[in-house]
Amino acid sequence: MERALCPFTAKIPGSDDIRFCRSTACPAGRYHVTFAAVMRDFLAVTVAPHAPDVALGPALSRLDGRAEVREYGRARVAFVGVDGDDLVAPPGGGFTARIGRAARTPERDVPTADLAAMVSDGAGLAAFLPPFAAAHAGGPGAPVVVAGDWLGFHQLYWWRGDGVAAVSTSARALAALARGGLRPAGLDPIGLGTQALIGWHVGDATLFTGVHTVPPATIATLDGGTLHLRRYAQPPVRPERPPTLDDAVEEMAAILVHWQTRYLEDRPDAVLQLTGGHDSRILLAAIPEKLRAGLNALTLGYPGSADVAIAARLSATYGIHHHFYRLDEQRRPTPAEAHALALTGARALECQASPLALAPLLLAESNLPQGHRLAGLGGEVARGFYYAGQPTAASTSPQLVERLARWRLFSNESVEEAALDPRFLAEARERTVATLQDLFPPGDWLRATDEFYLYHRMHRWAGVHGTVAAVRRHYINPMFDRRFVELALAVEPADKRDSLLLGRLMKRLDVELAGIPLDSGLTPARLGSRTALTRIATRTRTARKAVRKVRQRLTHARKPQLGAAEAGALVLEHWRAEPSAGQALYEVPVLRSEWLDAVLSGARPAEPTTIAFLVDLLAATEP
Repeated sequence: MERALCPFTAKIPGSDDIRFCRSTACPAGRYHVTFAAVMRDFLAVTVAPHAPDVALGPALSRLDGRAEVREYGRARVAFVGVDGDDLVAPPGGGFTARIGRAARTPERDVPTADLAAMVSDGAGLAAFLPPFAAAHAGGPGAPVVVAGDWLGFHQLYWWRGDGVAAVSTSARALAALARGGLRPAGLDPIGLGTQALIGWHVGDATLFTGVHTVPPATIATLDGGTLHLRRYAQPPVRPERPPTLDDAVEEMAAILVHWQTRYLEDRPDAVLQLTGGHDSRILLAAIPEKLRAGLNALTLGYPGSADVAIAARLSATYGIHHHFYRLDEQRRPTPAEAHALALTGARALECQASPLALAPLLLAESNLPQGHRLAGLGGEVARGFYYAGQPTAASTSPQLVERLARWRLFSNESVEEAALDPRFLAEARERTVATLQDLFPPGDWLRATDEFYLYHRMHRWAGVHGTVAAVRRHYINPMFDRRFVELALAVEPADKRDSLLLGRLMKRLDVELAGIPLDSGLTPARLGSRTALTRIATRTRTARKAVRKVRQRLTHARKPQLGAAEAGALVLEHWRAEPSAGQALYEVPVLRSEWLDAVLSGARPAEPTTIAFLVDLLAATEP
């Protein structure tokens, strides 16, 4: 899928993908970023017979690439990046298209031709590995149906107006559709407050008024100006009697081995993202030894880091071709290029998460083949890392939710208080805490946190970032298998605390790999047992984390992602050199103009998490 490049763009040395435009003659502005490999976008709009037509131009301008627009009765559909696997008939026919690259079940890659019936009635969709999304229309006048994966990991958005409704991969496009392209973009105060405090969203809210995420396991049907949302599968249900730890481990191991064997037999060229952590180690352990020799593995990092050292050791041991991408050799962008790249990241994330976390990865990935990639991410639900400091035998209460919010959720990616209007900040705290209290289910507190981190942090934070990967490469994570997640939710929280479940799983998969230390210094084999030495080691690690969290809370320190601090410093340098680049921020009423004056003049610094929020606001309100 190739994007028509701006004629003024210049290729970055050493990059096959990202290009920067520096021409004042470019209609998109002096600096912007284009990609040789397009990110997939989709927009479907339906209008009632009695309603006036809507202008698609403002919405189409938010899509990432040149859109191909087709009419299906009173519905219009815009595709970006139709490829050979999609079935798009000539005008007058129907279409079936994947939104994103992968359509994988435990057994096979499902061809697009088989998706039409599945998307229409929902049968079999729960078997698809997240991220997955597809759309279908049978022909002229037929409804347009759009389906996402069972976890809601691949981000889709919906909006309803008077006699008009739409579904898209772009929240910004729907906001433009709702506003007719006018500024301001209709920013939602509740969504603004949540993002300012947490750095991402919960529930179905976005930054934009009236624009919502499509829930997990949902089919959206657009027909005659209406939108109907229907669940095709219920959330995983816990059994009345939790499985024993050994029974859960046995079945989870079988699931992962089956996934890895079938996938690598079908795709021997797949690349394993290998780090020093637990999740990627488990994916490696689930690969039969006969398939490890000659396997390709990729590690992004700095020389001497634990990730790189451990990945190199594992690769040498098992005959794996280890590809180490050195971040210290990556070309450092200029401030103007960093600003353009950050805006590109914000648009790709639909202003729902930190663009400074994505921007360095976009630059790194531009030098790497995309293809088929195995990656681990779902282990946090099986690991229960968020149990630290939580009571073991408590029921959900408003007080526990508020404590979790203030000590964990509000601590890492929040915006500096000085940047925000005090009344807005106070209202944001009150509203966000109330929203969180409504989201946490009653009953056992630790199980409630499991559900929150799966259906909100995984869906709304990891999913936003994962969607960017899903449209650029075949993004395969066997730990998102629905049955694997059901088992992780079913076991007793006590069996997950301190990585007991994952340590036992690693030992069941490969005893030798379980004996090699992780980047934490602990070995999975030790974590999989409850000896006195294990208790001492895990309690020591937990105590250190608690001290760091207390220090972070007392000093109001934030925790930006890898590379975000450097990217933020370059963006701020550009704003100070080119004041017009940040001028639109003065139009956002929740920001304090005095604080902006001081930051943009160089009189005071700004945290990377705050700069990330400001970049999202620029992308959300750009004309």
